[in-house]
Amino acid sequence: MSENVDNQFWDVDIFGSWIEVGMVGVVVFGGMMIALPTLLTFWKKRQKLSVWPCDIGYRKVHSRIHEFLTELRVKSHGSRSWVLQFHNGGNFLDGTSIKRFSLTHESCAVGCSETVSSRQNLQASTFVELLDILTEEDCDGSARLTSDLPDCHLKRHLEANHTLLYSIVPLKDARQLLTIGALCVEWCDWDSADVIDDELHSLHIKMYAKYVSGQLLDGGRG
Repeated sequence: MSENVDNQFWDVDIFGSWIEVGMVGVVVFGGMMIALPTLLTFWKKRQKLSVWPCDIGYRKVHSRIHEFLTELRVKSHGSRSWVLQFHNGGNFLDGTSIKRFSLTHESCAVGCSETVSSRQNLQASTFVELLDILTEEDCDGSARLTSDLPDCHLKRHLEANHTLLYSIVPLKDARQLLTIGALCVEWCDWDSADVIDDELHSLHIKMYAKYVSGQLLDGGRG
């Protein structure tokens, strides 16, 4: 009888109430820990979406990417270097997502035509050969002859832009699992193509792919 009196205050079981409060606290804390990664991801996305294109951070990120492209093109004696990024382009009637890609950054040598206007909102399903190259385990950025491609949309697309050789590597996400885009160098004249050091170029394009991916992911508010 005395034990019950000691644990009660104004007919409230003090000991039992503290146990209940503790259990609720544990549940709330556990829920917060589970939800924290999702909340952080949501907050980061909102931060990226809230950045105005004229923001100094935005300008620095994309100016740096253009600088990387120019450095890579010059080192490779290339005619053109560019970055493309995959994105959603709406939905089909059955609700499935339409996968597309667009050229977002480009550097061209003097006298070489730009292709940014003709490489916007392209449907990924028409460039299956490009997707095959980007998913190769040994996609090392070696220069490839356009003429070696089978008769396909990618070959005709490169030929229309006077591309004799091309070199391409995937751009990866932070976990190095998801392909978010591609980095490419094109050669449009044989004089430039003849001086390619394939081994050195392979090292360069893979190195610059990491630089570009880092900019897109770190400040990729584009």
